[in-house]
Amino acid sequence: MALVLRSLSDFKRFLARPGATIEVVKNTFVDRQPLAFQSAYREKGMYEPRTVQALSKKAAIFAVRGHPTTVWLYWDKGTRKWRFSEDTVAIPLDTGLGPPDEIIYRCSYAPGMEPPCRAPARDAALRTPATGALPDKPKPQRPKPPRSQPTAEQGLGTRLPGGKAPGGKRGSVEPRQGRLL
Repeated sequence: MALVLRSLSDFKRFLARPGATIEVVKNTFVDRQPLAFQSAYREKGMYEPRTVQALSKKAAIFAVRGHPTTVWLYWDKGTRKWRFSEDTVAIPLDTGLGPPDEIIYRCSYAPGMEPPCRAPARDAALRTPATGALPDKPKPQRPKPPRSQPTAEQGLGTRLPGGKAPGGKRGSVEPRQGRLL
């Protein structure tokens, strides 16, 4: 299943799943350093895959493969500048040490931990194989108008207890005069 991240919510949902792993693809801050510093960063596991160890409302704690250390990734209002594209997340760094830098992470699942593929949508099962179009849906029927209520001209009528009308005939209704105040 292809991983597609479009927002911070998608990224958090991804991190909450078992086997979620991120890996640094590019770190412009480290790339600008001398070769000795770059190799020191690599030895400390800067480019090793990181698996989620714990997740909170504002941060994720990652275990670095092959190293006894953890790395924290915080998110707050600064996440508005994060960029999401397919399975990568670009996080700008505000180091104050020169030009703007960023870290680009590639997100994936650990081998054997990929979530199962989702079932196809119901509409896809209904499509005709020849044209790929949905079948015509029956037109909804208009609702029948409610039974008409007696109008003022017809009057409401009066009945006596027991269903008798004032004239003595059962079931007949005699119009009543309304009063205006």
